[in-house]
Amino acid sequence: MRLLTTALCLLLLAAAAAPHASAQDFVPAPVEISKDKVNVNGEIFYLHKVLPKQTLYSISKAYGVPADAIQKVNPSLTEGLKAGMLLYIPQAATAPAVDNSKQPTVEKTSEKPKAETEKPQRTVKKKKYKKYNVKWYETLDDVAEKFNVTVEAIIALNDIDTASSKRIRGIMIPDKEFMSSMQSGPSVKEDSEVTPAAQSETQSIAVIPVELERSSEVYDDGPYVISVVLPLNASRLTDNLNAYAADLYAGVLTAAGQLKEEGLMDHFIINTVDLSQYSSSWEMIADGALKGSELIIGPISERDLQPVAAFAKIRHIPVVSPLDLNTASLADGNPYFYLFPPQSDLALAHQIDKMSGNSLQATTSSITIIYESGTDSTDLTLETFAELRDNGLQFNTFTYDFLNGRGIDSLMSQSLNPRCLNKVLIPSMNEAFITDALRNLNLIKSSRNYKVEVYGLSRWKNFETIESNYLHALDLRLAMSYYTDYNDSLTVEFINRYREAFNTEPTSFSYQGYDILTFFVKAMNTYGKDFPAAIINERKSLLQSDVLFLPVAPGSGCENRAFRDICFTKGWTVVTER
Repeated sequence: MRLLTTALCLLLLAAAAAPHASAQDFVPAPVEISKDKVNVNGEIFYLHKVLPKQTLYSISKAYGVPADAIQKVNPSLTEGLKAGMLLYIPQAATAPAVDNSKQPTVEKTSEKPKAETEKPQRTVKKKKYKKYNVKWYETLDDVAEKFNVTVEAIIALNDIDTASSKRIRGIMIPDKEFMSSMQSGPSVKEDSEVTPAAQSETQSIAVIPVELERSSEVYDDGPYVISVVLPLNASRLTDNLNAYAADLYAGVLTAAGQLKEEGLMDHFIINTVDLSQYSSSWEMIADGALKGSELIIGPISERDLQPVAAFAKIRHIPVVSPLDLNTASLADGNPYFYLFPPQSDLALAHQIDKMSGNSLQATTSSITIIYESGTDSTDLTLETFAELRDNGLQFNTFTYDFLNGRGIDSLMSQSLNPRCLNKVLIPSMNEAFITDALRNLNLIKSSRNYKVEVYGLSRWKNFETIESNYLHALDLRLAMSYYTDYNDSLTVEFINRYREAFNTEPTSFSYQGYDILTFFVKAMNTYGKDFPAAIINERKSLLQSDVLFLPVAPGSGCENRAFRDICFTKGWTVVTER
């Protein structure tokens, strides 16, 4: 009996200790305070990405914000905290504490202020000066220009050590009274005086003069607002386009930093609008979030972009659709609308235009269309024949059922010309058929010494069963909406900047954000306010995309019709053709 009692006691003690043991096994991941911030209706929030093993408690402790305050501004937390979520963290409790005892007063005396006057002075300062969080790509010169104050006044008010290389984050903005006191005479400590040498040290990002051809209406003052409208709290959304809005935004920020170094952001500021904080785009517009915009980038989806496009049309503001191809209809009748991603259905016409670029005499080259039996009436096949006829091109056709077995190469060769270059187009998205057609073409080329080059569609690049040696042996040419050359020095520079800023690898959406802001800011600097007309029919090559804006119809907006042509060469390399 005593033995049984002892055993029961041990079991109870083990059961009581088990939860504690398992709890000790879980170690929350460390939380690093984010450098990314957004402005929502005038209130500043940190944008924190949740990492695996982080908890709401560990996040709230790191930022010094109560957990219930975080939950209040992040309704998605009702479904639990998940890795990858983007959280808004109120910054009020975590803004850099300002030591007001070091702040200069408007009137400086040689005597030490009395103790009973110190507290009222601190209270006045907290209410008197506007706080501002310096963005990572901004200098004090940028902040001074933005708020129409001087760098000297910012340094004096915030007691900034100009000899320190420490990054300046939160500052207070001088008001008119403080500026007047600066003009009337010295009002700061002697060791805070700004010498020319010290002033130059505050310019952490060099401003490089750029000589550009400008129009009569230029951006020679400002700042001018570029509004970026994205659903940044994307963790509670299911749309794949919205899920990568943060990557697009990170690409925009990376571009802004580089453009700042090149002296091209001097007249512009980024106005970040988080669409997920509004019930609709209509509410966002009514709230005045787009007021004063010179350019609007976003939103992403057609539903959200439609009210913004209507708003921009009335006010003659260029608006860019960054991702969703379904927004093409919004260009109708709106000359201020720009669809940035090329529509995939234009790739076929692009390939046929390229095939017809050279002489098509019988002794030079010949065109052959190979397609699968039973697909004669499909849209892709009919469109191919129509494009060829519209271009006045003569062509041969060959159709077969690839399930009939091998040995089709003899029949296929009869549709090719042994005396000239054969340009072959395969209008198909059937991976099995494309693989078989390429196999037969490679056999014809190698065994019969035919000259063959194949033209395909962009989605072929995602196919996994096609043998790579077929692609290179047949000089396959693809028309890509997006393609990144990782050997390009500009691409390498972007990747390094992105890694340094965000501690992660860029995605295709990151490149897209970078390309869009870079293209339009450079156009605005070059052509001034005339840039919407100037960029039409002007081709540019960016990191991931090529750009050629053409109107969809007279009096309507523009779509990007530029594709990046890549060729698989015999040297087992992939080259970009211009």
